[in-house]
Amino acid sequence: MLSKRIWIISEIYYPVKTSTAYYMTEIAEYLAAKEMDVHVLCTGAVYNSGEKQSCSQKELHNGVDVHRVYVPNINKNNFIKRTFRLLLSSLLLFVRMLGAVRKNDEILVVTNPAFLLLMMPFVAWIKGVSYKILVHDIFPENLVAIKKISSSSFVYCNLKKIFDVAYSKAQLCISIGRDMSGVLGKKVQDISRISFIPIWAENEEVFPVKKEDTKTCLDLGLQDKFIFQFAGNLGSAQGLDNLLEAIKLVENDNIHFLFIGDGAKSNEIVSYIKAGTHKNVSLLGFQDRANQNDFLNACDIGIVTLSDGMFGLGVPSKSYNIMAAGKPILYIGDRNSEIALCIGEYSLGWVVEPDNPKELAKMMEHIFFCKNSLSAIQNNTRMAADTIFAKKRILEEYYKLLN
Repeated sequence: MLSKRIWIISEIYYPVKTSTAYYMTEIAEYLAAKEMDVHVLCTGAVYNSGEKQSCSQKELHNGVDVHRVYVPNINKNNFIKRTFRLLLSSLLLFVRMLGAVRKNDEILVVTNPAFLLLMMPFVAWIKGVSYKILVHDIFPENLVAIKKISSSSFVYCNLKKIFDVAYSKAQLCISIGRDMSGVLGKKVQDISRISFIPIWAENEEVFPVKKEDTKTCLDLGLQDKFIFQFAGNLGSAQGLDNLLEAIKLVENDNIHFLFIGDGAKSNEIVSYIKAGTHKNVSLLGFQDRANQNDFLNACDIGIVTLSDGMFGLGVPSKSYNIMAAGKPILYIGDRNSEIALCIGEYSLGWVVEPDNPKELAKMMEHIFFCKNSLSAIQNNTRMAADTIFAKKRILEEYYKLLN
């Protein structure tokens, strides 16, 4: 017999495979496989151009009842348009929740779309339910980190107060980083209502392959280069300006930098390449998740970077599949952030503080000269993916928490 009904609320979901959509789909389907009565409420939006979009307002997929509302595909790389899309998505999801959720249902809502969090206390009050928040990023603090708003502005100060209330009204906040747990603890003023569950590695789908054997590397003709790769969202929160400044300082012709993905900063990388001053940078656009075992292995070092000020506000999910591919990680960010802590605890690579391109360039040169002694770190990353961050292990934590 199925257990009581649980609703999972997310802006994006299957068939979208990017970021939040992938994680929410995997959680929902794992719970359904455990005979929980799982319903998903999402929009029909896609995250990247070229992604598959479902036209079904309601469908049963892998044991999960999926309910969709539809919003226009508004450009996510334009800040104003993206904000409008988040607001519209939040309103439509809120209205649908009022009609679909029943008393005593369980609700797990992810922090995307952000404005929906402001409406959750009203859903809880009107429908007689409680809700848990899966925190992938923290709004509006992340707007300050990417310099879209001032921390001293009237708008920010009031937005923060309102969002703090929405977080504090949740039955539980699920954090994906220990640094994030600290930030959330200050928001809700009760650390007992914070549960830490890290992101998982796709340790069965992603596994080590020789760089020289990957289609990506062969197509680009980079078999003989030592490759640093950044794969993922090329957005404002990633600190890519700092990385590009560091790349300009690298004079070793044997080192190549490969960017894979799309986002607000992709045009800057295109302009950098077209300038022709440095020939050591390549950019591939958005790549389907189905190809990730190939492109994640098309490098020697995986780069993970976050802007200065992003401490505790997000955890780069790409880190865990870099581990699964057995690649050492070069992390650019706060030394007390989740990925930096993991690198230190399990010897997974190196950490460089943000906004220091000279130090970063120096570190990249150092890593190249140590290229023949990386096997221990490679083994450590794969071991961490197979044990501590194994997919089934992490998904089971969600089942125990929500069951």
